[in-house]
Amino acid sequence: MNTTKAANIQIPVDLTNPGQFFACCGLLELADRLWPGAEGWFDDDVFHITCGHTLVELLTVLADCIVTNTMTPAQLDRLGILSELSEAQLRAVTGGEAEKTILDGLRRKSAIVFSGALSMTISWFQDRFIRGFTLKTWAGQQSALTIASDMHAGLKHLLPEVTDSPWLTLRKVGLPFNFDSDIGGQGSGLDIGFVFNALDKNSNTRINRGCRPILELLCFIGLQRFRPLELAGGNCFRYVAWAHPFSPLVAAVAASTMLQSANERHFVFRMFNTSKDYYCFFPAIPFQGDRDE
Repeated sequence: MNTTKAANIQIPVDLTNPGQFFACCGLLELADRLWPGAEGWFDDDVFHITCGHTLVELLTVLADCIVTNTMTPAQLDRLGILSELSEAQLRAVTGGEAEKTILDGLRRKSAIVFSGALSMTISWFQDRFIRGFTLKTWAGQQSALTIASDMHAGLKHLLPEVTDSPWLTLRKVGLPFNFDSDIGGQGSGLDIGFVFNALDKNSNTRINRGCRPILELLCFIGLQRFRPLELAGGNCFRYVAWAHPFSPLVAAVAASTMLQSANERHFVFRMFNTSKDYYCFFPAIPFQGDRDE
């Protein structure tokens, strides 16, 4: 598509990888928060952003953020104290076991907060009003904060290597969200014979598979505003790669199929159940109409 807009950021993208698509959406979201008025669009296999700045500048700001959750400092301090107690010591504290269970649950399930030059809260995985929770991939005993922190650490590690693309080679930096459909289904619990998160609590047994941490983190951010359309029957979703320069507010409507524009491309993907409650994004296919639903 020809446009008079000059793109400062141009990123190669595989539109059949839902993780890459929504990571591009995350980049646009961040660009507009940092430099209001940013616009983005897809042209062939490239995502364009016009914002007056570079990809490295954008990712540097994100890397400098602090990643926490919505727990209060008092709650975090209390959880730290209780976690250091032995089982016998914890039982000796009146209500200690129940209190620790509640605080552990808050740490796993609370919304994620990015603070610094960027200030935002990511809570889509809690959203039951418009079914954002249906896109949650990690298991119930896994912590959103742990995964987000691991992916953020991976971003910091990879930042010196970033040039024109954030989709870099695999790195072992912790358990991913499994948004990257290129690797999401590889080495599943079904393949191996046990579930990864069963070993996640102990650093000596944790298995760190290779992942693309920048893709995973940006997709996690992108899903806060940008959501695919959930098709009838569930577990099947459609998204649109729009072809005109849009702000995040308009682009989110276009991505969810609610705004029609010329040269847009539609894709459908499913979520693959790798174990009892552990999912990943499967590769998308071009949308061909009702028969794909």
